[in-house]
Amino acid sequence: MRYFPLFYDLKNARVLVVGGGEEAVRKIRLLLKTEAQIEVVAEDLHPELSNIPRVIWRAKSYKVEHLDGVKLVFSSVEEWNGEVSKDALARGIPVNAVDDAALSSFIVPSIVDRDPVVVAIGTEGTAPVLAQNLRIKIDALLPATLGAVARRAAALRALVAERLSAGNPRRAFWADFFFGSVADSLKDQDEVAYELAVGDALFNHAHGTKGRLTIVGIPADIDDLTIKAQRRMMEADILARSGTIAPALNEMARRDAVRAPVSDKLIEDVKHGALVVVLGEADALRASAEAQGIPVEVLPHVHHAEDIRPVFEKAYS
Repeated sequence: MRYFPLFYDLKNARVLVVGGGEEAVRKIRLLLKTEAQIEVVAEDLHPELSNIPRVIWRAKSYKVEHLDGVKLVFSSVEEWNGEVSKDALARGIPVNAVDDAALSSFIVPSIVDRDPVVVAIGTEGTAPVLAQNLRIKIDALLPATLGAVARRAAALRALVAERLSAGNPRRAFWADFFFGSVADSLKDQDEVAYELAVGDALFNHAHGTKGRLTIVGIPADIDDLTIKAQRRMMEADILARSGTIAPALNEMARRDAVRAPVSDKLIEDVKHGALVVVLGEADALRASAEAQGIPVEVLPHVHHAEDIRPVFEKAYS
Protein backbone atom coordinates (compact mmCIF):
# COMPACT_ATOMS: atom_id res chain seq x y z
CA MET A 1 0.00 0.00 0.00
CA ARG A 2 1.73 3.16 -1.23
CA TYR A 3 -0.95 5.68 -0.21
CA PHE A 4 -2.03 5.76 3.44
CA PRO A 5 -5.83 6.25 3.73
CA LEU A 6 -6.92 9.01 6.13
CA PHE A 7 -9.54 11.71 6.63
CA TYR A 8 -8.12 15.23 6.83
CA ASP A 9 -9.70 17.92 9.04
CA LEU A 10 -10.43 21.06 6.97
CA LYS A 11 -12.54 22.96 9.52
CA ASN A 12 -11.73 26.69 9.07
CA ALA A 13 -8.73 25.74 6.89
CA ARG A 14 -7.66 27.67 3.81
CA VAL A 15 -7.49 25.56 0.65
CA LEU A 16 -6.01 26.83 -2.61
CA VAL A 17 -7.36 25.69 -5.98
CA VAL A 18 -5.27 26.70 -8.97
CA GLY A 19 -7.35 26.67 -12.14
CA GLY A 20 -10.91 27.52 -13.12
CA GLY A 21 -11.91 24.79 -15.55
CA GLU A 22 -14.18 21.79 -15.07
CA GLU A 23 -11.53 19.77 -13.23
CA ALA A 24 -11.08 22.56 -10.69
CA VAL A 25 -14.84 23.01 -10.32
CA ARG A 26 -15.28 19.29 -9.58
CA LYS A 27 -12.75 19.55 -6.75
CA ILE A 28 -14.44 22.70 -5.42
CA ARG A 29 -17.85 20.99 -5.39
CA LEU A 30 -16.31 18.36 -3.13
CA LEU A 31 -14.55 20.94 -0.96
CA LEU A 32 -17.84 22.80 -0.46
CA LYS A 33 -19.06 19.78 1.51
CA THR A 34 -16.34 20.56 4.08
CA GLU A 35 -15.92 23.63 6.29
CA ALA A 36 -12.88 24.94 4.40
CA GLN A 37 -12.32 28.45 3.06
CA ILE A 38 -11.71 27.99 -0.67
CA GLU A 39 -9.37 30.33 -2.55
CA VAL A 40 -9.07 30.22 -6.34
CA VAL A 41 -6.32 31.38 -8.69
CA ALA A 42 -7.57 31.32 -12.27
CA GLU A 43 -7.67 33.50 -15.35
CA ASP A 44 -11.46 33.49 -15.14
CA LEU A 45 -13.79 32.44 -12.33
CA HIS A 46 -16.19 29.73 -13.43
CA PRO A 47 -19.81 31.06 -13.51
CA GLU A 48 -20.92 28.30 -11.13
CA LEU A 49 -18.64 29.74 -8.45
CA SER A 50 -19.36 33.44 -8.83
CA ASN A 51 -22.15 33.66 -6.22
CA ILE A 52 -20.68 31.37 -3.54
CA PRO A 53 -19.37 33.47 -0.61
CA ARG A 54 -16.96 30.75 0.56
CA VAL A 55 -15.13 30.80 -2.79
CA ILE A 56 -12.64 33.67 -2.95
CA TRP A 57 -11.07 34.62 -6.30
CA ARG A 58 -7.54 35.54 -5.27
CA ALA A 59 -5.82 36.30 -8.58
CA LYS A 60 -5.64 35.60 -12.31
CA SER A 61 -2.12 34.10 -12.24
CA TYR A 62 -0.28 31.98 -9.70
CA LYS A 63 2.45 33.30 -7.37
CA VAL A 64 4.19 31.42 -4.57
CA GLU A 65 2.80 33.92 -2.04
CA HIS A 66 -0.66 32.45 -2.61
CA LEU A 67 0.48 29.45 -0.53
CA ASP A 68 0.95 31.51 2.64
CA GLY A 69 -1.23 30.02 5.38
CA VAL A 70 -2.75 27.39 3.08
CA LYS A 71 -3.36 23.85 4.39
CA LEU A 72 -4.10 22.01 1.13
CA VAL A 73 -3.51 22.69 -2.59
CA PHE A 74 -5.14 21.49 -5.80
CA SER A 75 -3.73 22.44 -9.19
CA SER A 76 -5.41 21.78 -12.54
CA VAL A 77 -3.49 24.05 -14.93
CA GLU A 78 -0.90 22.04 -16.86
CA GLU A 79 1.56 24.89 -17.32
CA TRP A 80 1.44 25.75 -13.59
CA ASN A 81 1.25 22.24 -12.09
CA GLY A 82 5.01 21.71 -11.84
CA GLU A 83 5.65 25.06 -10.20
CA VAL A 84 2.71 24.77 -7.79
CA SER A 85 3.76 21.24 -6.80
CA LYS A 86 7.39 22.23 -6.22
CA ASP A 87 6.43 25.27 -4.12
CA ALA A 88 3.84 23.37 -2.05
CA LEU A 89 6.16 20.45 -1.33
CA ALA A 90 8.94 22.83 -0.30
CA ARG A 91 6.57 24.26 2.32
CA GLY A 92 5.30 20.86 3.46
CA ILE A 93 1.79 21.49 2.09
CA PRO A 94 -0.06 18.46 0.65
CA VAL A 95 -0.66 19.01 -3.07
CA ASN A 96 -2.72 17.31 -5.75
CA ALA A 97 -1.95 18.02 -9.39
CA VAL A 98 -5.03 16.80 -11.21
CA ASP A 99 -4.28 13.77 -13.42
CA ASP A 100 -0.57 13.94 -12.62
CA ALA A 101 0.32 11.54 -9.80
CA ALA A 102 4.06 12.22 -10.21
CA LEU A 103 3.51 15.82 -9.07
CA SER A 104 1.04 14.93 -6.30
CA SER A 105 1.66 14.08 -2.65
CA PHE A 106 -1.95 12.88 -2.26
CA ILE A 107 -4.74 11.62 -4.50
CA VAL A 108 -8.51 12.00 -4.14
CA PRO A 109 -10.56 8.79 -3.83
CA SER A 110 -14.00 8.10 -5.20
CA ILE A 111 -16.44 8.65 -2.35
CA VAL A 112 -19.91 7.65 -1.25
CA ASP A 113 -21.29 10.51 0.83
CA ARG A 114 -23.79 9.91 3.62
CA ASP A 115 -22.40 12.71 5.75
CA PRO A 116 -21.02 12.09 8.35
CA VAL A 117 -20.66 8.54 7.00
CA VAL A 118 -18.19 8.69 4.11
CA VAL A 119 -16.88 5.67 2.21
CA ALA A 120 -13.64 6.30 0.29
CA ILE A 121 -12.48 4.00 -2.52
CA GLY A 122 -8.98 4.22 -3.91
CA THR A 123 -6.93 2.29 -6.46
CA GLU A 124 -3.71 4.34 -6.00
CA GLY A 125 -4.48 5.98 -9.33
CA THR A 126 -4.15 2.72 -11.26
CA ALA A 127 -7.79 2.07 -12.12
CA PRO A 128 -10.09 5.10 -11.71
CA VAL A 129 -12.91 3.48 -13.74
CA LEU A 130 -12.87 0.52 -11.33
CA ALA A 131 -13.09 2.90 -8.36
CA GLN A 132 -16.03 4.72 -9.97
CA ASN A 133 -17.91 1.48 -10.58
CA LEU A 134 -17.29 0.29 -7.03
CA ARG A 135 -18.62 3.64 -5.80
CA ILE A 136 -21.82 3.13 -7.82
CA LYS A 137 -22.33 -0.35 -6.34
CA ILE A 138 -21.69 0.78 -2.75
CA ASP A 139 -23.85 3.88 -3.22
CA ALA A 140 -26.75 1.64 -4.18
CA LEU A 141 -26.28 -0.46 -1.04
CA LEU A 142 -26.38 2.33 1.55
CA PRO A 143 -29.72 4.00 2.42
CA ALA A 144 -30.00 7.76 2.13
CA THR A 145 -30.96 7.94 5.83
CA LEU A 146 -27.69 6.43 7.05
CA GLY A 147 -26.12 9.83 7.77
CA ALA A 148 -29.04 10.85 9.98
CA VAL A 149 -28.63 7.64 11.99
CA ALA A 150 -24.92 8.35 12.43
CA ARG A 151 -25.71 11.87 13.69
CA ARG A 152 -28.02 10.34 16.30
CA ALA A 153 -25.12 8.13 17.36
CA ALA A 154 -22.82 11.15 17.66
CA ALA A 155 -25.32 12.83 19.99
CA LEU A 156 -25.19 9.77 22.28
CA ARG A 157 -21.42 9.29 22.47
CA ALA A 158 -20.87 11.28 25.67
CA LEU A 159 -23.79 9.54 27.43
CA VAL A 160 -22.58 6.08 26.35
CA ALA A 161 -19.04 6.88 27.53
CA GLU A 162 -20.46 7.98 30.90
CA ARG A 163 -22.75 4.98 31.41
CA LEU A 164 -20.79 2.08 29.90
CA SER A 165 -17.28 0.76 30.43
CA ALA A 166 -14.86 0.86 27.52
CA GLY A 167 -14.54 -2.28 25.45
CA ASN A 168 -17.19 -4.95 25.06
CA PRO A 169 -20.10 -3.14 26.85
CA ARG A 170 -19.79 -0.13 24.56
CA ARG A 171 -19.29 -2.22 21.42
CA ALA A 172 -22.33 -4.31 22.33
CA PHE A 173 -24.42 -1.17 22.80
CA TRP A 174 -23.39 0.21 19.41
CA ALA A 175 -24.14 -3.14 17.77
CA ASP A 176 -27.64 -2.83 19.29
CA PHE A 177 -27.87 0.75 18.11
CA PHE A 178 -26.99 0.12 14.48
CA PHE A 179 -28.23 -3.46 13.97
CA GLY A 180 -30.36 -4.54 16.94
CA SER A 181 -33.17 -3.33 19.18
CA VAL A 182 -32.45 0.40 18.85
CA ALA A 183 -32.20 0.10 15.07
CA ASP A 184 -35.59 -1.62 15.03
CA SER A 185 -37.11 1.31 16.92
CA LEU A 186 -35.93 3.74 14.24
CA LYS A 187 -37.92 2.07 11.46
CA ASP A 188 -41.21 3.72 12.41
CA GLN A 189 -39.66 7.11 13.24
CA ASP A 190 -41.31 6.92 16.66
CA GLU A 191 -39.26 9.16 18.96
CA VAL A 192 -40.81 7.73 22.14
CA ALA A 193 -39.99 4.16 21.08
CA TYR A 194 -36.47 5.27 20.16
CA GLU A 195 -35.84 6.92 23.56
CA LEU A 196 -37.16 3.84 25.38
CA ALA A 197 -35.00 1.51 23.27
CA VAL A 198 -31.88 3.59 23.95
CA GLY A 199 -32.62 3.60 27.70
CA ASP A 200 -33.19 -0.18 27.75
CA ALA A 201 -29.99 -0.84 25.79
CA LEU A 202 -27.93 1.37 28.10
CA PHE A 203 -29.34 -0.39 31.17
CA ASN A 204 -28.87 -3.90 29.77
CA HIS A 205 -25.29 -3.36 28.65
CA ALA A 206 -24.37 -1.58 31.88
CA HIS A 207 -25.53 -4.57 33.94
CA GLY A 208 -23.53 -7.31 32.35
CA THR A 209 -22.89 -8.13 28.74
CA LYS A 210 -23.38 -11.76 27.81
CA GLY A 211 -20.54 -13.57 26.11
CA ARG A 212 -21.05 -15.37 22.83
CA LEU A 213 -19.37 -18.23 20.99
CA THR A 214 -19.62 -18.18 17.20
CA ILE A 215 -18.13 -20.81 14.90
CA VAL A 216 -17.58 -19.64 11.33
CA GLY A 217 -17.00 -22.13 8.54
CA ILE A 218 -13.94 -21.19 6.48
CA PRO A 219 -14.97 -20.80 2.85
CA ALA A 220 -12.81 -22.02 -0.02
CA ASP A 221 -13.19 -18.53 -1.48
CA ILE A 222 -13.09 -15.60 0.96
CA ASP A 223 -15.80 -13.86 -1.10
CA ASP A 224 -18.24 -16.54 0.09
CA LEU A 225 -18.08 -15.31 3.70
CA THR A 226 -21.49 -14.08 4.82
CA ILE A 227 -22.19 -10.52 5.89
CA LYS A 228 -23.24 -11.80 9.33
CA ALA A 229 -19.97 -13.72 9.71
CA GLN A 230 -18.00 -10.61 8.80
CA ARG A 231 -19.93 -8.61 11.41
CA ARG A 232 -19.28 -11.24 14.08
CA MET A 233 -15.56 -11.11 13.28
CA MET A 234 -15.55 -7.32 13.62
CA GLU A 235 -17.31 -7.61 17.01
CA ALA A 236 -15.02 -10.35 18.36
CA ASP A 237 -12.87 -9.83 21.44
CA ILE A 238 -11.07 -13.10 20.66
CA LEU A 239 -10.49 -14.61 17.22
CA ALA A 240 -9.54 -18.29 17.44
CA ARG A 241 -8.50 -20.43 14.53
CA SER A 242 -8.65 -24.13 13.87
CA GLY A 243 -5.83 -24.91 11.45
CA THR A 244 -4.40 -22.52 8.90
CA ILE A 245 -6.45 -19.57 7.65
CA ALA A 246 -5.81 -17.07 4.90
CA PRO A 247 -4.15 -13.83 6.08
CA ALA A 248 -6.94 -11.83 4.38
CA LEU A 249 -9.52 -13.59 6.56
CA ASN A 250 -7.53 -12.77 9.68
CA GLU A 251 -7.50 -9.08 8.64
CA MET A 252 -11.29 -8.91 8.77
CA ALA A 253 -11.26 -8.90 12.58
CA ARG A 254 -10.57 -5.84 14.72
CA ARG A 255 -6.87 -5.09 15.06
CA ASP A 256 -7.16 -5.16 18.87
CA ALA A 257 -8.91 -8.54 18.97
CA VAL A 258 -6.84 -11.24 20.66
CA ARG A 259 -5.67 -13.97 18.24
CA ALA A 260 -5.57 -17.41 19.88
CA PRO A 261 -5.64 -21.14 19.10
CA VAL A 262 -8.76 -23.18 19.82
CA SER A 263 -8.83 -24.46 23.41
CA ASP A 264 -11.25 -25.06 26.30
CA LYS A 265 -10.11 -21.73 27.78
CA LEU A 266 -12.38 -20.04 25.21
CA ILE A 267 -15.41 -21.36 27.11
CA GLU A 268 -14.23 -19.61 30.27
CA ASP A 269 -13.71 -16.43 28.24
CA VAL A 270 -17.31 -16.62 27.02
CA LYS A 271 -18.55 -17.14 30.59
CA HIS A 272 -16.74 -13.91 31.54
CA GLY A 273 -18.51 -11.94 28.80
CA ALA A 274 -16.09 -12.22 25.86
CA LEU A 275 -17.30 -12.38 22.27
CA VAL A 276 -15.40 -15.31 20.78
CA VAL A 277 -15.27 -16.24 17.10
CA VAL A 278 -13.72 -19.53 16.01
CA LEU A 279 -12.70 -19.92 12.37
CA GLY A 280 -12.85 -23.49 11.09
CA GLU A 281 -13.99 -26.82 12.48
CA ALA A 282 -14.43 -26.91 16.28
CA ASP A 283 -16.71 -29.88 16.99
CA ALA A 284 -15.10 -30.74 20.34
CA LEU A 285 -15.29 -27.12 21.56
CA ARG A 286 -18.91 -26.88 20.43
CA ALA A 287 -19.86 -30.07 22.26
CA SER A 288 -18.09 -28.94 25.42
CA ALA A 289 -19.79 -25.53 25.33
CA GLU A 290 -23.26 -26.96 24.76
CA ALA A 291 -22.70 -29.50 27.59
CA GLN A 292 -22.15 -26.55 29.90
CA GLY A 293 -25.30 -24.76 28.73
CA ILE A 294 -23.53 -22.23 26.50
CA PRO A 295 -25.39 -21.68 23.22
CA VAL A 296 -23.20 -21.85 20.11
CA GLU A 297 -23.89 -19.88 16.95
CA VAL A 298 -22.71 -21.68 13.81
CA LEU A 299 -22.50 -19.65 10.61
CA PRO A 300 -22.16 -21.22 7.16
CA HIS A 301 -20.32 -19.57 4.31
CA VAL A 302 -22.97 -18.79 1.72
CA HIS A 303 -22.73 -15.20 0.58
CA HIS A 304 -24.65 -13.01 -1.81
CA ALA A 305 -23.41 -9.45 -2.31
CA GLU A 306 -26.94 -8.06 -2.36
CA ASP A 307 -27.61 -9.40 1.15
CA ILE A 308 -26.11 -6.29 2.74
CA ARG A 309 -28.85 -3.90 1.63
CA PRO A 310 -31.70 -5.60 3.55
CA VAL A 311 -29.48 -5.47 6.65
CA PHE A 312 -29.43 -1.67 6.46
CA GLU A 313 -32.94 -1.24 5.09
CA LYS A 314 -34.39 -3.27 7.97
CA ALA A 315 -33.14 -0.67 10.40
CA TYR A 316 -33.00 2.61 8.52
CA SER A 317 -35.61 2.70 5.77
